[in-house]
Amino acid sequence: MCKPQIPKRVRDKNGRHPMTKRSLKKLVYKLVVYETKIPLGKLSQDILGNIWYWYVHPKSGEAVVIRKVWFDSGILVPRELIRVFDEVCFINFSVKDLEALADKYCMYTDEWTKFLAPKYDKVIKFCPVYKKKMEAKVAEQ
Repeated sequence: MCKPQIPKRVRDKNGRHPMTKRSLKKLVYKLVVYETKIPLGKLSQDILGNIWYWYVHPKSGEAVVIRKVWFDSGILVPRELIRVFDEVCFINFSVKDLEALADKYCMYTDEWTKFLAPKYDKVIKFCPVYKKKMEAKVAEQ
């Protein structure tokens, strides 16, 4: 978690108040430390071979992938396969999985999910291109 920064009061060497002739003081904050590498959890690869559809959940905003499950009696039942809470997590998917998701249209139900669905679509369509370029660079070396 982030701690609130408490600035340090430092006397300004060059500045003086024009009326009181006292030295001015300024507040100095510490430099912000940024994450250089985004921590992402590992996902199992090539699991989205038989997806039926995927949608943005209306309450949580997560991308939910649904797969087809056939029972012995011939009944087709939808089962939830995976939930992705952030579009950045799609980077962990394999190229095969991303192409399977790109073939299906992301469904949405209301205005809020209508706003989120294109974000997921953009990342999914961008990731295979990026991964193929990186694989090509590795193959050249």
